[in-house]
Amino acid sequence: MSKIRNTDKQKILLQTDQRIFKTSDLALLWDIQNRNTLTKTIQRYIDRGILFRIYKGLYSTLPIDNLNKYEVGCAIGGPFSYISAESILAKEGIIFQDIKKVTLFGKKQKETTVGDTTYLCRYLNDRFLLNRSGIKDNKGYSVATVQRALADLRHVNPKFFVDNNLSIDEEEVINLSKEIGYNDSAK
Repeated sequence: MSKIRNTDKQKILLQTDQRIFKTSDLALLWDIQNRNTLTKTIQRYIDRGILFRIYKGLYSTLPIDNLNKYEVGCAIGGPFSYISAESILAKEGIIFQDIKKVTLFGKKQKETTVGDTTYLCRYLNDRFLLNRSGIKDNKGYSVATVQRALADLRHVNPKFFVDNNLSIDEEEVINLSKEIGYNDSAK
């Protein structure tokens, strides 16, 4: 049984900077080893409106509608995941298509819908995923620069069409691709 009282668990949960938690995060935060105790504690917090279920195994201290969709995407994508590819290129006016999904790269290929948003996480080998060149880290999520997003997309789809070439510094993209290691390996 956990040594931390319920009022202390709530205080610990709400005082942390983190807003999105996996089940394993909550177990560590509250020092609960027993799976049943952890499940019951999480359910009580959901029933009281202290925690909100994003989907099975992923929870938040805020309602889903109040969360940044990029933060949710990176929580779904896992450690070192980042928003990239079509999401960044559309936002920056490099492609003109209406992108319906938040696209990101992470350790696992996964497509999940949470609320009104669909997240497409593409697998990226650790060798490239852990190379943080061209990635800006924000509180709770990371985002690729335009150059990194284009390098990433060309890595997984070399024939991808770009609508606005005028906004791209091709030399920067090529240099970044080399720095990441895309040019000297297979996917």
